[in-house]
Amino acid sequence: MTALAKPVSTALAALLVGGVLTTSSPPAVAAAAPDLPTAVAGNPFVDGWYADPDVAVYGDRYWVYPTTSKRYAEQTYLDAFSSTDLVHWTKHPNVLTTADVSWAEEAVWAPAPVARNGRYYLYFAANDIQGDTQLGGIGVAVADRPEGPYRDAIGRPLVDAFHNGAQPIDQDVFIDDDGQAYMYYGGHSHANVVKLNPDMVSLGRFADGSTYREITPSGYVEGAQMFKRGGRYYLMWSEGGWTGPDYSVSYAIADSPTGPFAKLDEVLAQDPAVARGSGHNAVLNVPGTDTWYIVYHRRPLGETDGNHRQLAYDRMYFNADGTIRRVAMKVQDNFADDNTHGWKTHGGTWTASGGRLRTDASAGGKALLDTNFGDFTQDTQVTVTSGGGDAGLVFRATRPAVGADAYAGYYAGISPAGRVVLGRADNSWTSLGSAPLTTAVGTAHRLRVTAIGASIRVYVDDMTTPRLDVVDAAFASGANGVRVFNAAATFDDVAVGPAVGPVANLAQGRPATGTPPCAPGEGPEKAVNGTVTGGNGDKFCSSTPGAWLRVDLGASRSISRFEIAHAQAGGEQAGFNTRAFGLSVSPDGTTWTRVVDVAGNSAATTVHPVSGVSGRHVRLDVGTPTGTTDGATRIYELRVFG
Repeated sequence: MTALAKPVSTALAALLVGGVLTTSSPPAVAAAAPDLPTAVAGNPFVDGWYADPDVAVYGDRYWVYPTTSKRYAEQTYLDAFSSTDLVHWTKHPNVLTTADVSWAEEAVWAPAPVARNGRYYLYFAANDIQGDTQLGGIGVAVADRPEGPYRDAIGRPLVDAFHNGAQPIDQDVFIDDDGQAYMYYGGHSHANVVKLNPDMVSLGRFADGSTYREITPSGYVEGAQMFKRGGRYYLMWSEGGWTGPDYSVSYAIADSPTGPFAKLDEVLAQDPAVARGSGHNAVLNVPGTDTWYIVYHRRPLGETDGNHRQLAYDRMYFNADGTIRRVAMKVQDNFADDNTHGWKTHGGTWTASGGRLRTDASAGGKALLDTNFGDFTQDTQVTVTSGGGDAGLVFRATRPAVGADAYAGYYAGISPAGRVVLGRADNSWTSLGSAPLTTAVGTAHRLRVTAIGASIRVYVDDMTTPRLDVVDAAFASGANGVRVFNAAATFDDVAVGPAVGPVANLAQGRPATGTPPCAPGEGPEKAVNGTVTGGNGDKFCSSTPGAWLRVDLGASRSISRFEIAHAQAGGEQAGFNTRAFGLSVSPDGTTWTRVVDVAGNSAATTVHPVSGVSGRHVRLDVGTPTGTTDGATRIYELRVFG
């Protein structure tokens, strides 16, 4: 278990609201949170279906207030969660219910917390009104404690109608350095800002006499969020459909709290290897520091119900000019919170305690994350605690079930019998290699797997020299996790991310050109983006007869192997795999040498070792695009290895 800093109180009376440190009452003595790259004890960081989080710091605790992600008729209450270290969370149920809001019936959404005037306020939307004749909109509740109970402050909605086209939902409250409070809100692709009076339960007016000022930036759909950094105002919002995979977060920067706000970039989006539907965020700044986190909801890859959303957070970094770097959704779990949120088990008995994931001996018990990595590096601390079998890492796994080899994927494990093993399972076991290892029961080892295309390397403790190095193209992507076989074990410090180490795909991210694509978004760049897990659109597709794809490696490189991920590797039918093709290299993009010719292919992924081959440019020429009458070439990935 990674050691975590203990919370430390400061003498500064401060309050964090939407990422802004302000001197408001009641005072908050901010907890010093660890400087974390992500939720190191795992995302989701709390259990249950929740969405639309907002955050605050009250006293020595960090607070998260989300929407309960259920059917509208069941969204009649709000829960909250608090923590002193962003790792161990306490649930506070029913901080607000419709029983304490006479006009609210359902669809209680997007709570926004703030403290002022010695009291705690919670702004919320209710009833999902679609027109001005319906009762509902944005309300405000008040309590004497952060955990409530909150009760309606004014007996009616604070905003009860559409203004400037903005549905009264998805509110965020921000208090500027001068003490002026603002509320940003709006659905139906329109955003407004209003002033809140000092009483926090009535609306003020702008200098021109108006109450509602439209600030809608390009692409805005819903979920406004405001914070201030370096004297500038950052507006964040969500785009796309909330039930779809394209839900995302974009942002703008202005010199005034009322804008104008011009979209700069999309900073959070789905990752087909980690989660979909990532959006409706809050921003958490550790008071007194320049450490920032984005708190948001996302949908697990294996879930199709639109309401199955979970809470997550990741680190948010800034460039020197104040712009926000794109957020990477990281996958880590050190089990410091002693829970297994986000894990699914298949056989064996699994628990988290003492900062480790533990399991008894079983014939192939597995615990898997809902991931879908193709190229990756996975690190995990593995300790066999009893038994003569082995324990280790499962990767690129699909179709998991209870049973020793009841999955399709790979496994690398260590055994106190003195070996490290690597194999392939598909309801039967195929050994891919083994090597001697000095170990014993109770000895912890750092086990690493790096997989890029068909290349699989296994490291134990020494991260520079692999114990096993094999080429196998049977499985292109799938879930990551851990497994035992006739041994009890503990696991810790699980991390899965982009591939690292000397095995590098020279073509990844390089400039690519080709024949015209089948559709926008299916251009040559998709064949060098390093993933086959993005679904049907994550490919280079061209219906042009004699289709070709060309990649510039940037400099002349010695080449030992080519790999091509065809249609089936991306989830399409096997008949669409490229039937006949050739690979050529060139030093200058003009003179070409053919180095690979293939006819009659039916495999999802093809591996082509070569010797004495070098070049700066690589070209794939397609002779027969499929094994069917379909004439479209589909290349999910072209990989080149030195």
